[in-house]
Amino acid sequence: MRQFTRLIGMLEETLAVILLIAMSAIALLQVVGRYILTNPFIWTEELTRLMLIWLTFIAAAAVTRRGMHIAVDTVVEILKPGYRRLVMTIVHLVMFVTFLWFSYLAMKLAQNVGGLPLAATRWSMSTMVWPAAMGSFLIAFHSLVLAIAVLTGAPDEEASRNAAIRT
Repeated sequence: MRQFTRLIGMLEETLAVILLIAMSAIALLQVVGRYILTNPFIWTEELTRLMLIWLTFIAAAAVTRRGMHIAVDTVVEILKPGYRRLVMTIVHLVMFVTFLWFSYLAMKLAQNVGGLPLAATRWSMSTMVWPAAMGSFLIAFHSLVLAIAVLTGAPDEEASRNAAIRT
């Protein structure tokens, strides 16, 4: 399971880097088209926005896997180790259920808006919603893996190392 989780994480981070580079290139193309060629491309803004949405959800999943998401852990840190494990397991399980629910809702929304076209590319509006469904599912998956790791007392090495950095 650990190797599978690392593979998923590597894919998430690689995709995030590719999206960031592509977004930068398309934004530069937009600037060149608007100010140098005086004939802006109509599709660049829409494509950049779509890439930003994908980047946001893919990177959020990668951050969750690493245990680096924003958290207020002041109360958790003062608990005894046994209670800390219990609280962190509950937190990860609540995240699992919440993001699984978000993923379901996003899939339903993607199905409902599938027939609507985007203005410039004429792609389906669902391409703006599927990142939320997939990203939420990945966050739920990573949260479940972290809950199991905390519960069994064998937390992921990387998530543990990142938690130690924050303290």
